Amino acid sequence: MGGVGENVDGASLATDQLLPSIRKLPILGFTYYDLYRQVVMQDTIYQTLTKQYELAKVQEAKEIPPVKVLDEPDVPERKSSPHRSIIIILGFVLSALVGITWILASELWEMTDNSHPVKAGCLALVRSLRGH
Repeated sequence: MGGVGENVDGASLATDQLLPSIRKLPILGFTYYDLYRQVVMQDTIYQTLTKQYELAKVQEAKEIPPVKVLDEPDVPERKSSPHRSIIIILGFVLSALVGITWILASELWEMTDNSHPVKAGCLALVRSLRGH
């Protein structure tokens, strides 16, 4: 019961010793109580800070609006460009040019002889593409 070692810090035991000596028990009890008190204090602080953090996150989510208007819009005094009439006229002219070009190209294609090198090459290309 007297123990083997004289080390009184209570942190280490000899390799052949299973239990600490009776002489070391009061010191070990104080060390255990001090460590237990520190753990309980740190756990309480952690729980308190965690609750505060969660409440702060909820409060922040409530305060921030999803959309923030930086500058109020002003109604324009008059319409700005591009004007619809110009867009319609340009669209009509371009589509007419494309249509006329298509008609002239198809007529020129029909009038060209099949032995013409350009038409023969195009026909061969179309046949090879359809073959795959």
